[in-house]
Amino acid sequence: MSWQRSVRRTVPGRVATGLLAIAAIGLLAPIAAATPDTDADAAITAAWQANGGDTGPLGPKDGGVYPAGDGFGQNFPGGKIFFTPATGAHIMTGAILDKYQSLGGPADSDLGFPTIDEGAGRAADSRNTTFSASDNPVIFWTPATGASVVRGAINAAWDKLGGSAGSLGVPADDEMYHGDVVSQKFTGGELSYDRKAKTFTTVPPELAGQLAGLQIPDDPTSAINAARRAAGGALGPLGAAQGPPYPIGADGLGQNYAGGKIFYSPATGANVVTGQVLAKYESVGGPQGDLGLPTSNEVDGGLATESRMSSFAAKDQPVIFWTPDYGAVIVRGAMNAAWQKLGGATGSLGAPMADQTQSGEVITQRFSGGVVSWDRSKKTFSTEPANLAPALAGLQVPEQDVPKAPPANPNASSTNGNKWFAWNWWWLLAIIPVLLVAGLVAVAAMRNRRRRSDDEFDIDDDEFGHRDGAAYDAVPAAARFAPEGVDDHAAELYDGRYARGGLGSAPSTSADRDYPQSSVSPWGAQEHGDEAVTTREPVAALETSTTQETDAPQEDDENPDKVDTAPTRLPILVERDPLTDTGRHARIEGDEPLRSRTSLHLPLDDPNLAPGGYPIKADTKSGLYWAPSSADYDDARAEIWFASEELARTNGFVRGN
Repeated sequence: MSWQRSVRRTVPGRVATGLLAIAAIGLLAPIAAATPDTDADAAITAAWQANGGDTGPLGPKDGGVYPAGDGFGQNFPGGKIFFTPATGAHIMTGAILDKYQSLGGPADSDLGFPTIDEGAGRAADSRNTTFSASDNPVIFWTPATGASVVRGAINAAWDKLGGSAGSLGVPADDEMYHGDVVSQKFTGGELSYDRKAKTFTTVPPELAGQLAGLQIPDDPTSAINAARRAAGGALGPLGAAQGPPYPIGADGLGQNYAGGKIFYSPATGANVVTGQVLAKYESVGGPQGDLGLPTSNEVDGGLATESRMSSFAAKDQPVIFWTPDYGAVIVRGAMNAAWQKLGGATGSLGAPMADQTQSGEVITQRFSGGVVSWDRSKKTFSTEPANLAPALAGLQVPEQDVPKAPPANPNASSTNGNKWFAWNWWWLLAIIPVLLVAGLVAVAAMRNRRRRSDDEFDIDDDEFGHRDGAAYDAVPAAARFAPEGVDDHAAELYDGRYARGGLGSAPSTSADRDYPQSSVSPWGAQEHGDEAVTTREPVAALETSTTQETDAPQEDDENPDKVDTAPTRLPILVERDPLTDTGRHARIEGDEPLRSRTSLHLPLDDPNLAPGGYPIKADTKSGLYWAPSSADYDDARAEIWFASEELARTNGFVRGN
């Protein structure tokens, strides 16, 4: 105890004791701090009391303060009061409140919160309330016209022309969208604004002169909200928003919704993409790919049957065109120029059937009504049927940027030829010792690796039935690297089939592909001089891998005397005709080679049993795939199994609901 008393007598001891006492008092004292709820309650109560309290037009409180979107609200028999710290507490009643709530109110509309109490407008018997959204919306009401929203460019032009007291009068209806043009009717005329051209037109037309030079701020959030409203708002195909906007590149934004996406940049504006057009866009890189951002909302393709189309910002003017028969197909550059020249999807070529292909300098694309080819070196078109080609003579073709060739080496000029020759010889002489040293290092590394391999395989009884380190070298290369479960005989077939392209890889050059020739064109025999047009026919219908059976007997490693006569299923690669491939279920070509196993697997004897390592179901008829997490995974019928969702999407399939 005397030690404890001596500690308390020291200065540090007294300080520590004091701090403990203060902490104890703080813990025992009641906490009195403001909260968002209490701030909202105080502000709303003050606004209510200023408007007469229980005896005012709102009447007594109907319940307590409740969260509303990013702020709070409180109900009264005669209306509501909404509050945020930024906007304050403001009263709304009657038809204006009804209009606000019909559009989603503070939680689900894009109007924001009221910034003033509902009050009289400049027109006779009118009422209005302004809101906090960045495009300055107002709800304006008269007994004759009801409540309408005026916002953005239309609101700016209306104010410029005198508002409700000017020549246009009061709004007679809400805004309407026609492509890139938004319009609104007033009792004294009509206002229209083209968001791409950034120009106004008016009824009567003489009012447009007063709007010359009116600047409309390009606000990304306002543009995205306007694009969503143009697509039908929350009740349209986009549905509810999913998370906040996210950056794309230096100045772009994206916004996800339950049914699609909106992409924005100052140069392209905000545009909606949905469904299989969106799936195709994202399969080739989306906004980070070479198509660029969309430059228009997804629109109807103009066909008698269902079709959709979106345009994109790349210099070769690409579009994605979707039909139920052929899926989503990219048309760009020379193909798009020729297609549009011949009337687009409603012209003689019809809808695109598959993405364009290139052979040397010739680009080709097949449509439902014919084929177009463009020779880049000759700058000429050819078509099937041939009578379409004359209409394309002299057509200007947009091209993508081609990287500039590096500047010529000044040492390679004709005037310095001898000097360049001597300079290179000196370098060759200097490199020879380096190459010799590199060769010695490589030989040593190979010997060391061989020694490690010998040690690794120097076991008493290895899988190949040998008892010394030479066993590995005695086994054919195919057997060493063939997929697991393939016997020696089958491995020789495997090695022979894939020796050129590497294990599991497809032939990489046109010389490696086997296309039988046919002299019959799908469009009928088209004669060019004395020769009939020939077309390639696919070797098989599938794009990537399937299986082949071999009758070679199989040995059991544990029981060499036992012979398994069951056929071995070996992966093989088959080819497709790039022109008849419709694009809906087609593989999207990539540069990555196949690895030690294939990307897909055909069903097992039990079609409901997933092959090992292939959990993703896919159906070639519907173009859909299902992951194990999908609600209808167990009921879905699998015609192909994929190793991953990414591989399913890469092959043109879309995730099923």
